[in-house]
Amino acid sequence: MNTPETAPAGKARPAVIHVVEDDPRDLSLVELLLRREGFTVLGFSDAESFLAHAAKQSPDVILLDLLLPGIGGLETLSRLNQLQLEAPVILLTGQGTAENAFQAMRLGAYDFIPKPFEAGRLSVSIHNALRTKDLTREVRKLQDELRIQFDFRNLIGVSPAITRVLASIERLAGSDLPVLIQGEAGTGKELVGRTIHYNSRRGEGPFVYLNCGDLRPDLVSAELFGGSSPSGARRPGKWDRANGGTLFLDDVSELPAPLQDALLRQLEREKEPGATAMDIRIICAARKDLAQEVEAGRFSPELVNRLAPFRVVMPPLRERLEDIPLLAQRILNEIALQEHRPERVLSPEAMETLENYPWPGNIRELKNVLRQVCSLSSAPVLRAEDLPPSIREAAAKRAEAEPAPEAEPISPIKEVEERLIRQSLAQTGWDVNRSASLLGISRATLYRRLKALQISRENL
Repeated sequence: MNTPETAPAGKARPAVIHVVEDDPRDLSLVELLLRREGFTVLGFSDAESFLAHAAKQSPDVILLDLLLPGIGGLETLSRLNQLQLEAPVILLTGQGTAENAFQAMRLGAYDFIPKPFEAGRLSVSIHNALRTKDLTREVRKLQDELRIQFDFRNLIGVSPAITRVLASIERLAGSDLPVLIQGEAGTGKELVGRTIHYNSRRGEGPFVYLNCGDLRPDLVSAELFGGSSPSGARRPGKWDRANGGTLFLDDVSELPAPLQDALLRQLEREKEPGATAMDIRIICAARKDLAQEVEAGRFSPELVNRLAPFRVVMPPLRERLEDIPLLAQRILNEIALQEHRPERVLSPEAMETLENYPWPGNIRELKNVLRQVCSLSSAPVLRAEDLPPSIREAAAKRAEAEPAPEAEPISPIKEVEERLIRQSLAQTGWDVNRSASLLGISRATLYRRLKALQISRENL
């Protein structure tokens, strides 16, 4: 076995190529050609020594003779699969047949080059294999980043409403069943769909998005099922591209009636004996209640039964007010990271304003508001005055309209309440979040009681 060449100091490591060839003349020729191109080469005359070395140190590309003494090339390729190396394998053979080529490709060989080979043909194959390997690594890196981005832990919240959602989607990620995600605009339906996908067995497959409400009715069919190009060739649609992954149909309640029928027929066709079934999981999102749409005659009941055996209902932000501090700080941290700025926080008064606002646009509106505030203020602590006037005014009106828990209780109860609040604040060092949690009330309620009872840091 030849020893590897060392790269000159200060230069990038050249690609390492293992050549497994029992003919000394062919091995010497290949080594000479590859070294001329700047590769580091290791030569092996038998599969056993090559496999032992590759298990310890994987090469970048493998050139493997099909006919070897002892373990043959196809068996060696099979054992390489068990080692799970990332190195592409190029098979070399002087007795290549179509059957050998088919078996080699089925076992994962990158290329199949007959002998005697042309130097240019071999060089092109190696460079293409290296580019493919780099692309594969990049795809896996992106997939890992997506799995981190859409980890269950990124769906934050402590409210009972979101806790139920998290429990549901963790169970659904382990199945292949269709899912319907219902909720108002901006509640995070697409985020939940992507989280289910990237935490399922399909996580390395495609996530294909189609908004059924953004396209003209005559274009939805072509987008979903494809069509014909001007040359007459068939153009694939979202359905074809989702094979092996997930098709996410946003605003599915806006799907035109003819397309509802076409989608139902496609789903039925997949179940017919002998049909070439596509490996697709469908996740749908809808702002409207599909049960009501069925009752109104605007949506197919059969299609609802196929698309929605399981439903996830996303709660509006006004029903999970206790999650606003967590969500707001997460958004501020993300903005700081994206804009390369120091992290910022909200003052207690600003947080109380956010908790009193009804958020008709839900989390999407919260993100937009905080981005606007961050673009207009560079202060490390964002005050209530930094929030848009419309937010402050609506929050004030809602706070005034709420039934006033501060209606004067009888004196003994008021005294007990004040004592409990003071004790909790003293215990937590004026941590309003923890104090509200200890008392079993929301931050907004605690702030109102502090104002009514005239409790401040100074007189604690």
